[in-house]
Amino acid sequence: MVIRRLILSNRSKKILRYSLLILFVIFLILFRFIEEIGLDIKPDDRFIISKVIDGDTVELNGGDKLRLLSIDTPEKGSLYYDEAKQLLAKLSLGKTAKIEYSSARRDRYGRLLGYLYVDSIFINKTILDNGLGYLYLFKDSEINRFETKLLLEAQQNAIDKKVGIWSIKKESEDYYVNTLGSFRLHRPGCRSLQNLKEGRYQKFKTREEAFKQGLSPCRNCQP
Repeated sequence: MVIRRLILSNRSKKILRYSLLILFVIFLILFRFIEEIGLDIKPDDRFIISKVIDGDTVELNGGDKLRLLSIDTPEKGSLYYDEAKQLLAKLSLGKTAKIEYSSARRDRYGRLLGYLYVDSIFINKTILDNGLGYLYLFKDSEINRFETKLLLEAQQNAIDKKVGIWSIKKESEDYYVNTLGSFRLHRPGCRSLQNLKEGRYQKFKTREEAFKQGLSPCRNCQP
């Protein structure tokens, strides 16, 4: 009986030794593997702005593109396109950025969607402050966001000051039309308003009145 206990004891010791040896070998392999990989990139480095594509889109180091959320700046060839792009570059190029996301992180083109901050500057808002873009919303839920309220206020102030795009003279209409449930403003003859039913739209006397409420121009009729 004593001999049997000794045998079991020796066997347990051997198993323990082998187990410790195996664990030590695994540890060495993992340590070597991690050492060869090197240090991970710091989280902040992933949000350095490496390129400015236009007035509302940048590229991050690593290749991801970021579309600034809730604003829309002039397209290439339009008035104030260059100014919007230059301002975005001045504020963000080569700098570490903080991105605040909304409910959807990417659009259908695979771009990140977010509010961009560099140091304490809210870049989306600064662009609207200077009259170099429009507030651009899609859903009713967006209108209650804290960021949207800041952006709307910036747009209202830019309209009052007639800076940037708000200084451009446009052919006026007797009234302007917005379909309920949409954030786009149209000229009365816009092709987007075909088969419009009574009670499904609202009218505005001026475009400025509509934009101060958070609407943005239709890209077809460009009010």
